[in-house]
Amino acid sequence: MPILDKIKQLWPFNNYIRMKSVGFDHALPISSPNVFFEKNVLKPKPKKGEILVKVVASAINPVDIKMRLNYHNPGEFRILGFDAVGYVEDIGQDVDTFSIGDKVFYAGQQITNGALSEYQTVKASLVGHAPLSLKNHEIAAMPLTSITAFEIMNEAFNLEVRSNIAEKKTILIINGAGGVGSILIQLAKYMGMTVVTTASQARSVSWVKNLGADYILDYHQNLEKQLKNIQHESVDYVAILHDTSAYFDFAARIIKPFGRITSIVDTKVPIDIGPLKNIGAQFNWVFMFAKGNFEINMQSQGKALNNIAELIDLGVIQSTVTKTLKGLSADNVIQATKMIEDGHNIGKVVIDYED
Repeated sequence: MPILDKIKQLWPFNNYIRMKSVGFDHALPISSPNVFFEKNVLKPKPKKGEILVKVVASAINPVDIKMRLNYHNPGEFRILGFDAVGYVEDIGQDVDTFSIGDKVFYAGQQITNGALSEYQTVKASLVGHAPLSLKNHEIAAMPLTSITAFEIMNEAFNLEVRSNIAEKKTILIINGAGGVGSILIQLAKYMGMTVVTTASQARSVSWVKNLGADYILDYHQNLEKQLKNIQHESVDYVAILHDTSAYFDFAARIIKPFGRITSIVDTKVPIDIGPLKNIGAQFNWVFMFAKGNFEINMQSQGKALNNIAELIDLGVIQSTVTKTLKGLSADNVIQATKMIEDGHNIGKVVIDYED
């Protein structure tokens, strides 16, 4: 470690440096005054296995909304934000995969404070080296959705993410214009699949078509009839990225023998997987935070991000950012959250901390 860094660590006032953050302390609706507010909190120090990142951009996701509305620690300040890009400022013990100054991106853990602050500590195993070809706000849109899409392919569908590995296979993606769907379409095309997805509004149809979707179904109409019209009455893979209870029975009817269905959306009603038994098909949940919440196989997410960064730099995957707000502030967090809660946003909403 350079002498200057050693002096910084030993300097007693270093333990009392504060940083700007945006958070909340009650489960309030987004229309409430002070639903989010700015607060100066202690700048964290990396523990064993962690790195300290100077965050330069972050994105807002539906998980931020769910966690705020289900918050059970009133009065306790909580920082959200589960997409980040930034620069390594400090390194904890037993970390040899990064150096100070490295540009990184990650989604982090639900069980720790998030990225809506000037600095954040994060488990090094969850972090990837940022792609070189994108700007900060473009990178910040990618981690959470990319990890989820990668785990759908790699773990739920048991496929290696490799060029043309799944030629002649067909995937149906429910809600292809969403954050995860937008990455999944691109991965599926890279892997050689025929991609069928759902969309309805003109801008959503245009979005998924530009990402590479081969067929687009109107989810307001009979989906099985539309599949027959395109000669794909059954498919090898189904990814349910919206309303599991509404789409599972349909997915079970059109999945091929030994096919695979996955969902990322929880359901409060039972789903009947019985029809999958006699055709040898499988159903899996994918929840990308499970590894970090239970600290199991976390290094796989860092590796996934490194793979995604390589695909981005090769031009295989494009960023899904569609809206960027400038500056880390409560007003921008509120505005970005409103866009996500509205439910009509395409792609990702990012906050770029550099004014």
